[in-house]
Amino acid sequence: MSGPGAGSGRAALGDVTLAISGFGGTRAALRRVILDWLEFLGGRPGEVVYVDGGSPRRTTAALAGLLHDGLIDKLELLTPAHWENSFERCYIQEYQSGRLATRPYIVFVKPDMLPFRSGFDRWLEEDIAALDRPGVFAITNTHLVEPPAGREGPYLVSDFASLNFALMKRTAFEESMRGQVGAFIEGGFRGEYPAHIRTEDRYRRALIEWAWQQHCRQHGLRTLGRAESNDWMIFHINKGGRKLLRIRERLRARDGVAAYFDKPKGLYRPPLSGLQRAGKSLEGLARRLRGADVRRSATGPGQPERS
Repeated sequence: MSGPGAGSGRAALGDVTLAISGFGGTRAALRRVILDWLEFLGGRPGEVVYVDGGSPRRTTAALAGLLHDGLIDKLELLTPAHWENSFERCYIQEYQSGRLATRPYIVFVKPDMLPFRSGFDRWLEEDIAALDRPGVFAITNTHLVEPPAGREGPYLVSDFASLNFALMKRTAFEESMRGQVGAFIEGGFRGEYPAHIRTEDRYRRALIEWAWQQHCRQHGLRTLGRAESNDWMIFHINKGGRKLLRIRERLRARDGVAAYFDKPKGLYRPPLSGLQRAGKSLEGLARRLRGADVRRSATGPGQPERS
């Protein structure tokens, strides 16, 4: 293993910035997710950066508390009235989380991502070493927008890196941003959206990920993601607060996880209990009955329903 981070796992860990960007969340859930990532990494990394996108007071107070507890080293907050506070412009906070990093390697994650591993104690050293392979841009998770293009040892191969989890050299992050969206960044993200980033309007907010993919395609690079198993998983939850914490308990019990291994766009949901299934059935029946009543009311007496 060569380059920064060579040697012991402790040395590799010290060379890493954990970069998180997000919106909303409770103190209990945010604290638990950060602690889970520290456990997953194998200890506290060189620094933890958190960029918030304009959350309400409850979340910003929780984040400030985690800063003073020592779980976050750098915290960037945004007044909710700021122009950057926009679901459509979340790429600004995502970029900022990388820009604030000072260590040679960045691990990008989101606050609704739950990692779990049993064993794999040298994974960080191994993945950092994999970044030195010719043509490797990043290590990412396996729940990407498309199925993998192939396999390379324990890794699935793609040209896409997800902000839900991505490990890359800081120099690679900076080069990809400068090369793909440099002018947009220099203009404070207020100019024209980069024309060469072609995506549907509703997905424009994923600018950083599209820029990474464009960078990979332009330079013939690839990303690697460790195939999942009962002993290694990084799942997107897309929930917060108590719901996230309840799902976390089921995930760590490995409840129904196999159905989601390496599933493109997969959102882990534990299996429903018998009572929950019955409730869902009753809820569905009630919706269908309400829909029928609305259709009958709309057609009026003696008039046929429209299909």
